[in-house]
Amino acid sequence: MAAALVGGAFLSATIQTIAEKLTSSEFRGFIKNTKFNYSQLAELKTTLFALQAVLVDAEQKQFNDLPVKQWLDDLKDAIFDSEDLLDLISYHVLRSTVEKTPVDQLQKLPSIIKINSKMEKMCKRLQTFVQQKDTLGLQRTVSGGVSSRTLSSSVLNESDVVGRNDDKDRLINMLVSDVGTSRNNNLGVAAIVGMGGVGKTTLAQFVYNDAKVEQHFDFKAWVCVSEDFDVIRATKSILESIVRNTTSAGSKVWESDNLDILRVELKKNSREKRFLFVLDDLWNDDYNDWLELVSPLNDGKPGSSVIITTRQQKVAEVAHTFPIQELEPLSHEDCWSLLSKHAFGSKDSDHSKYPNLEEIGRKIAKKCGGLPIAAKTLGGLMRSKVVEKEWSSILNSNIWNLRNDKILPALHLSYQYLPSHLKRCFAYCSIFPKDYPLERKKLVLLWMAEGFLDYSQDENAMEEIGDDCFAELLSRSLIQQLSNDAHEKKCVMHDLVHDLATFVSGKSCCRLECGDIPEKVRHFSYNQEYYDIFMKFEKLYNFKCLRTFLSTYSREGIYNYLSLKVVDDLLPSQNRLRVLSLSRYRNITKLPDSIGNLVQLRYLDTSFTYIESLPDTTCNLYNLQTLNLSNCTALTELPIHVGNLVSLRHLDITGTNISELPVEIGRLENL
Repeated sequence: MAAALVGGAFLSATIQTIAEKLTSSEFRGFIKNTKFNYSQLAELKTTLFALQAVLVDAEQKQFNDLPVKQWLDDLKDAIFDSEDLLDLISYHVLRSTVEKTPVDQLQKLPSIIKINSKMEKMCKRLQTFVQQKDTLGLQRTVSGGVSSRTLSSSVLNESDVVGRNDDKDRLINMLVSDVGTSRNNNLGVAAIVGMGGVGKTTLAQFVYNDAKVEQHFDFKAWVCVSEDFDVIRATKSILESIVRNTTSAGSKVWESDNLDILRVELKKNSREKRFLFVLDDLWNDDYNDWLELVSPLNDGKPGSSVIITTRQQKVAEVAHTFPIQELEPLSHEDCWSLLSKHAFGSKDSDHSKYPNLEEIGRKIAKKCGGLPIAAKTLGGLMRSKVVEKEWSSILNSNIWNLRNDKILPALHLSYQYLPSHLKRCFAYCSIFPKDYPLERKKLVLLWMAEGFLDYSQDENAMEEIGDDCFAELLSRSLIQQLSNDAHEKKCVMHDLVHDLATFVSGKSCCRLECGDIPEKVRHFSYNQEYYDIFMKFEKLYNFKCLRTFLSTYSREGIYNYLSLKVVDDLLPSQNRLRVLSLSRYRNITKLPDSIGNLVQLRYLDTSFTYIESLPDTTCNLYNLQTLNLSNCTALTELPIHVGNLVSLRHLDITGTNISELPVEIGRLENL
């Protein structure tokens, strides 16, 4: 199931990248001059868009239709293989420019002849998916659809509220005071911000139904805002909720689509009344849209208020007048309290009758990561189980990756509405271990190397786009700032969010420590040990799709050893590698000449090694964007023809003994 989910998430962005590459002037010119089948490229583009059009439908049907799931799995591999092939063509485009190779000579190269043959096979392979989509009954979807979700309401289940009394009191005190209003604005706006599943809606319900709030406001209304925010639809929803809560006639569906009429009616219904509106699950951060929605409400009595709940800090910053309420995860004790209520039934249940279950249950509660949605779901799962063995099985199972459970769907919502390129950035984070500090700069450089940052339609540099992606994930609570990092340079991913990233990345991303490595894995990482023997990586010899070989380490300042057979034999065989990290291996003193065959390489990190020099073939890596040589204390010089690295944007030689740079380094315009 996880493998299929990545289909819609990654493929749409990847297909768009391929299509843009096919239409670029450099690419088209090269294809024409090297006598590739030009009509075949046009057919390829048409085929890709035909497949892209049914991805949303396929993603929704995969859960109940095994053939569709298999179709998505196979299509994913075909699209990624296509991207690799086109990247190889792009390399030859770049190579012909750097080496000033005459076109007639390029046509005779064996690699070009092979590419022509592979291109023909690729087109035929993708065409079979177009034929199969019709057999499977997949329908064209105009825009990204959203699977059904549970709409919230103002109704509160008191048993769901644990550990939020302080948050509730703080919010109520703001609402019944005039802190958030001003002389020119009678409306106060309170924003509750937090990651998916942390209890924002529950807190809003808790406040909404409080007796003090009931007495303070003339009327209240609750609106669950659609993710696809529309001012007209939102205004209608508020009006309907007002009618439903202030008359005995029931809800009235407003027929007009004229925003001016709707705004007049909303203003009339809220004038000279002290009201409380809750806008639950708000995603839109456009300030003008927000003003259009709330400006009719400014004629209410002073003290009128709006509560919004959102996962995005930017939404809160646009809307709030009261101090923003950032909702923190529950404590382990509160998680256990909530879990036990759902596991044992009534909140008055005496779980001390099951001391062994309580011990196991408390351990399970710690796995909830402070998320009420996780505690409630797990409690419900264990409700009918009173045997110790059953609870132990839950404790030791991969519970977070259960199909159709309510943990992942709750968190998956945050992921589901990410832009397609941001989905890839998010899922890629699963390549790091849980609780691993994510360095902002390094992560952005890795995203760049993997091709996740589309800058073709953007005037900003890739690094700026990557910074925006990082900030967006931070704003949406999908990554969290480390408590001791005031500059937001390092973040960490919550355990449950990491499970989500692992889930949606499927077989594309894999950590060695997680078990079996799928043959089609694209992004591979492992944790360094004191001595990393060849057998640790032997299985990779048979893999042909690997794009990432990344090492992680648990502590700074530790140096380890890597079998040189990995460096000399294994890695040069992985000709699709884009990311290669060999940092902190003290026994690496040189790289093999065959490193120059890794023509797709964009990120090379040999920092903190004892490398003495780089082979001249390194200068064949025309795609290389990042070269990290920091703290290679034995390194004294760079290759003479380093100027051939025309894509190089980041070169770190701090801590080396390089005293003089080659003259050609002046050719590197992007550095």
